[in-house]
Amino acid sequence: MPDARLIRLDAHDDGVNAWSMAHIAPPAALAGLIHGYCDYTERTGGFTARRELPHGDGVLIVNLGDPITIVGGDGQILELGRGEAFVAGIHLHPALSRSNGAQRGVHVFLPLTTLRRLLGVPMHQLLDRVVPLDAILGVAARQLGADLVEARSREERVALLDAALIARIAQTRPLAAIDHHALTLVSQRADLDLRTVADRVGWSRKHLADRIRDNVGIGPRSFRRVLRFHRVTSAVSAAPDPDWAGLAHDIGYCDQSHLVREFREFAGITPSIFVARLAGAGGGLIEH
Repeated sequence: MPDARLIRLDAHDDGVNAWSMAHIAPPAALAGLIHGYCDYTERTGGFTARRELPHGDGVLIVNLGDPITIVGGDGQILELGRGEAFVAGIHLHPALSRSNGAQRGVHVFLPLTTLRRLLGVPMHQLLDRVVPLDAILGVAARQLGADLVEARSREERVALLDAALIARIAQTRPLAAIDHHALTLVSQRADLDLRTVADRVGWSRKHLADRIRDNVGIGPRSFRRVLRFHRVTSAVSAAPDPDWAGLAHDIGYCDQSHLVREFREFAGITPSIFVARLAGAGGGLIEH
């Protein structure tokens, strides 16, 4: 590989819960199309479930260990055995992941627009859903899972992921430049109202909403809310004793009560419960 592509190795072991997560940069051929991979193993004696909160990216995970259960934001339950993969679109409600305490797998971090290219389906069809990868890509997904199970090293797994994703991307059309421009304005220019965004792109507001919904799963206003919420959870995960009022102001909420309402809606819990349940060391959010 490739250790040249290793961004960092996160390891934790407190005698009860232990995990190791190798974060891998994308290959040059996928730069700008995926954020990277995480090759992980864990054994947790203190908890067996996590609450997964809404964020602005797509999810592709291949389970390489014991069976796991994923509950989508829509409440549908997905059981995954060894070598089986799932994808998840954008969520407006929390999802849950459960295991027997032992997990091993690979996580592909990727934008929703890339997930749309890989799957060939509008992202609104995956809103609040987790779906088996082979339900969409068939035998190619099953073969990738089988190959990853047989791989003898992290380097082999990374090479397999590289090859599979590069081959699939080569069969698809890139995001149109105008769609990319619109999405950039929606996601990075919160100072622009949506009428101004539509005018700059040369679309009606309805067409803007339709195109954003196709590419990321929800309309532009909701997408901005999810991105803002994710900025909060990321900031608090990194520094779990925030000045909530100051954080609310800095990230763009009207006030602290506005932030709390968004937390309840997207996470199903209060900010204080969120902080109390953080596993720390990159371990996610414990679900009781």
